[in-house]
Amino acid sequence: MWKITRPDRFGWTVLPGDNGVPEITQATPLEYLLRWKHSNDLFGDRVRFEGIFVGDEGVQVIVSQEFIVGFNPTVHVIVLEMARRGFVLIPGFSIGSEPDSSFYNPVEDIAIFDAACDNFIECSGIPVPIDVIPVKVGSKLRAQLLKLMD
Repeated sequence: MWKITRPDRFGWTVLPGDNGVPEITQATPLEYLLRWKHSNDLFGDRVRFEGIFVGDEGVQVIVSQEFIVGFNPTVHVIVLEMARRGFVLIPGFSIGSEPDSSFYNPVEDIAIFDAACDNFIECSGIPVPIDVIPVKVGSKLRAQLLKLMD
C-alpha cells in the first residue's frame, strides 16, 4: 500500500496541553515520519519512507506499507492485544471517532492514539495496527496522561 499525505498536512499528534489536558494538534513532517518509525519499532511494521512530492498545493510525504488481508477487530480484541503489549487504556481521552482508543505504556514511555477498529486489521487471529499514532511521551505529557488514568 502506498500512502500520501494531503498537501501540507501530516496527520495528527498529541502534545501536552497548556490547560493540563493533552491536546490534539496537526503533526509536522518529522512527527509524521517518527510516527511510522515508532510503529515499525513497536509492532514490527515495515513502513518505508518513499519520498516527498512538492506540488502547487503544497508538500506531501509518501510512505509504503505491506498490504494485510483480514478484517477490522472489535474494541475488546484491540484492548486485549494492547494490554498484552504492555499498554494501559487511557479512559476519557481519545482522538478520532472511537472512545477507548488511547493507550499508554509506562515502561516504554510511549502512547498510542487513534487505536480504533478501522486502524487495525485482524490477520491470523492477531490484530495488527496499520494506522495508529504512536507518540514518545515526555515528562509533561506523562503527567497529564497519568492524571487522566487516576
